[in-house]
Amino acid sequence: MKKETFIRLFGILLIAFMTACAKPSYFGNTYPPTSNVDVYLDKADIRKQYTTMGSTTLDKGFGSIESTQQKVIEMGKSKGADGVIMTLTEDVVVTQQNGTAIASKTKKDKVIANSSSQTRDIKETKIIATFIKYIQ
Repeated sequence: MKKETFIRLFGILLIAFMTACAKPSYFGNTYPPTSNVDVYLDKADIRKQYTTMGSTTLDKGFGSIESTQQKVIEMGKSKGADGVIMTLTEDVVVTQQNGTAIASKTKKDKVIANSSSQTRDIKETKIIATFIKYIQ
């Protein structure tokens, strides 16, 4: 029985590890690799003419934003991008609500009630990276 439990636990941990280390998927055109990728947070900051070459979206499972940004830059280099426009978004995926109520009866048969409630949004953070190629 213990061996089966260990195997199941190992399988779950392996799947979790593979998901956390999964390479982001890329959709778009590929060019010869580049050695430098300019990072932009808004397309209005780009002063050169460019064309959009592809994109990737990273959600769930990225550790720190800084390390994820570096992975996106490395992906851009390997795909031949000259720049990347990175956008950080947070979407509400679930709203939780809970509450409590207390009622008590006084000596004069009056009911006194107290209640409180709390609402909390569960958010999912995503990084959207759009890779660009400068027009020469």
